[in-house]
Amino acid sequence: MKWIKIAYKITALVLLSIVGLILMGIFSPRGKTLAITKRQKRIRQWWLRKVISIVGLKLRIKGDVDHKQPALWVANHVSWLDIPVVGSEGAAFLSKAEVRKWPAIGWLGEKGGTVYIKRGGKNASQNASRQIAITVNGGDNMLIFPEGTTSDGNGMRRFHARIFAPAIDYKLPVQPIVVRYIDADGKPHPNIDWGDESFMTNLLGILGGKKIYAELTFLPIISGNDFSQRKRIAEQAENAIKDVLEPELPEEKPLKMVGVGR
Repeated sequence: MKWIKIAYKITALVLLSIVGLILMGIFSPRGKTLAITKRQKRIRQWWLRKVISIVGLKLRIKGDVDHKQPALWVANHVSWLDIPVVGSEGAAFLSKAEVRKWPAIGWLGEKGGTVYIKRGGKNASQNASRQIAITVNGGDNMLIFPEGTTSDGNGMRRFHARIFAPAIDYKLPVQPIVVRYIDADGKPHPNIDWGDESFMTNLLGILGGKKIYAELTFLPIISGNDFSQRKRIAEQAENAIKDVLEPELPEEKPLKMVGVGR
């Protein structure tokens, strides 16, 4: 039964990808443009929500998403699932330029508003900031993962301050987001932390495993006008997420010894 379930889900994902390619091909404007239409955004959001539904995730949302104020969304990074999970609430993505060459996926990502960045190139950082600003000022949220790599979901790595350059250079609002994956008992889901597993091994484990509850907590927006240094805004975003993900335990009071020595 497990492998039948996995085969069914993989088939559904393949068919969904084909449908996504067809819809984006039909409704995408002709010519090269960084801005995407409202219809493209709706298709992207519908497609991502279908992905997480087929995979077997149940989404829980906490906090407020202000779709009238697009922002630079920054989240802790747990799994490859973070992209469809967070993106399903309405965000474009930042990706390395090599992904644009991937068959079907690269083209589909571009039509969905993904910004592809060539790392190490001349003025790469400035170009990335400019394209992110165009996306946000054009009415779309932009999702980035300041840790630069995944963690196990129970803790966090230090946020790289350079990723917050667009917030400083273009005064973009920043919204921190907490990402957690739990099982029905509220414990961290065992199949999410893929460690040394390959992508395919992890995917098969998730498709054939227990139901996953993805929990997103949207925290208050940080104004880009409040800071002049990338390090400061990175620290505030990191601490805001850490306060939810790693709440401090109450300080234990020393026990009073009654009647000892009498």
